[in-house]
Amino acid sequence: KLVEEEYVMPYADNKNKGPRQTPLWTPEKLDEAGKRAGQAQAWARKARMGELKKDPFEALAVEGELRYYSIIVAITVAVAYGNATPRALTMMGLGSADGTLMEFAKIPAFALLAAGLGSGLVNAIVFAPPKRRNSFVWGIKGLMGGPLAVGQLRELEKLKTVGESEAE
Repeated sequence: KLVEEEYVMPYADNKNKGPRQTPLWTPEKLDEAGKRAGQAQAWARKARMGELKKDPFEALAVEGELRYYSIIVAITVAVAYGNATPRALTMMGLGSADGTLMEFAKIPAFALLAAGLGSGLVNAIVFAPPKRRNSFVWGIKGLMGGPLAVGQLRELEKLKTVGESEAE
């Protein structure tokens, strides 16, 4: 026998099955897929209606007057509790050796720290939940911005969902 007669073409041995000859997308299956897609779109629309509307105040960003407040608090605490402050004051001729000026500087620093901590707790626990605001974000803003953040949150309206805002 000749070698050419025994040669079998690759993929010609019936072990390799070709594509199906019947189509996957019959009209019934297309109707069923369309119905499922419509149900998925209706579910997504309904879920989006329940989402809270986007608000620029909900970003975890300390800006404007809150930033100025946090800078003032940081400087006050650094001056009041810093180790180099007594030496710097005596070098400038403002402080005395007994450190009475430093003791008086610690009072406003402690008051500002307490105001920030209290504002963070009040924002997170009392004011943010009834207004549908993020308690974590407003707690951090209260911690950094102090009483100014409480005032800012009190001025804001209740956060509405997408569905509520479209209904108006």
